Amino acid sequence: MKMRKKHLLDPNILFYTAVLLSILCFVFLQPFGDPPDEVNRFKVAQFICRYGKLPTGEEFEVAIGGYGGSYAFQPILPYIIQGILMRVLSLFTQQNVALLLCARMVNAVFGVIMAVYVRRLSLLLFQNRLTGWLFCFLIMFLPQNLFLHSYVNTDSMASMAGAIMLCACVSGWKSGWRWQDCITLSVGIICCALSYYNAYGLILTAILLFFFSFLTDYRAEKRSGNGRSGTDWHALLQKGLFISVLVLFGIGWWFLRNYRIHDGDLLGLRARAENAMRTALPEYNPATRITVAGSGTPLTDMLFHMDFFYFLWNSFVARFGPMTLPTLPFLYIWYYRMFRLGWLFCLIPGKRAGRKKTAAFLFHSSLLLSIALTMGLCIYYSYVSDYQPQGRYIMPMLIPFMYFITLGFHKFVTLLERRLPPVFLQKWYRPVIIGGLMLFLAGSLFLTIARVVIPYYITGTNLWNGEWIAL
Repeated sequence: MKMRKKHLLDPNILFYTAVLLSILCFVFLQPFGDPPDEVNRFKVAQFICRYGKLPTGEEFEVAIGGYGGSYAFQPILPYIIQGILMRVLSLFTQQNVALLLCARMVNAVFGVIMAVYVRRLSLLLFQNRLTGWLFCFLIMFLPQNLFLHSYVNTDSMASMAGAIMLCACVSGWKSGWRWQDCITLSVGIICCALSYYNAYGLILTAILLFFFSFLTDYRAEKRSGNGRSGTDWHALLQKGLFISVLVLFGIGWWFLRNYRIHDGDLLGLRARAENAMRTALPEYNPATRITVAGSGTPLTDMLFHMDFFYFLWNSFVARFGPMTLPTLPFLYIWYYRMFRLGWLFCLIPGKRAGRKKTAAFLFHSSLLLSIALTMGLCIYYSYVSDYQPQGRYIMPMLIPFMYFITLGFHKFVTLLERRLPPVFLQKWYRPVIIGGLMLFLAGSLFLTIARVVIPYYITGTNLWNGEWIAL
């Protein structure tokens, strides 16, 4: 059997190239420290580069100026990778711009890997080719998602890990959990667990999907040989134990290290809070800072009378730099309309029956739970700790969120194809509607980069003419 050679005009290659080039526009233009808190995040990677060891979080070199604490208390796998590569590069050059670009390019690679797994996931979820591409465009051409992969942070790896985990779960559900699916899921969980606590809802989602896949596995009936349905508990325990061992081996070292150096604090959150109370300025000190909850403001007032959702969704679509650079105003309007219509069309009833209906319900319930957990954590953090309605805090729900939008438009177009005359036009509904949405998404990204990002940085402060903060 001859293998088909990949051509440069292959849609997959073009898609990955477009993703990478879009990310690089941000990577090579943003001045150091312009993206959210990049300076303090870079301190951790730089510490690893300089000393060849991991910081505990107590060191002055990694402290967050004014706020106290440090990002070194939280999982830092992306910073470890960046610090090691920077340490290697420093053998050849000590230029600040080269070291920063090295760190940023790690996240750019994470973005491309995410695109690869999102594409694989689209092929598993949607049989229709155009619908699958819409799913990819919704996720990877969202300007804020690409921005997330362009500067030093841990969010980028968490987003990549989410794509890997969900791809492994859907593949495992369909294939009966091959060993390669188990290994892929383990890698995704490890990357997620060692990158960003806010994305832990995706780990719970993956665990549920793994368990539900065995509950609805019709192959168990055939394997039993007695004609009775049931869960293959032996396979569930065997594969589950295998995944658990790999994950514990991959992440155990970090939490045991926290337990040892932070007096039993596995997550490091208590140690970070205590450090911040000792080192922060009074106006930023967790012990004295006035939060929304502490001011006596009801939660409903924060949600509906403080522009919380306006800024949250605005920066979920596109808001760059230190959340001060929006994209073109009319793009937000059409994005929101697309979001609302997609979710509305999800209510169109499907025609699955029996086991497939049960499996679809469990799958969708798991994804809805991941969305609810992500939103809940974001709201809770803004209310009781630090009011920051930023879209990057809800990026862990990006793939499930866009899945339902894709599903909604798929249901809508399918309904038109089956019910709306004339017959000779039915074959055109999907190319026109789905193709039009894809054109809007690609065009929105192009306009955002060509008319907002590039002019803003080229004519103003950028990576090459900005004053460097002392590293």
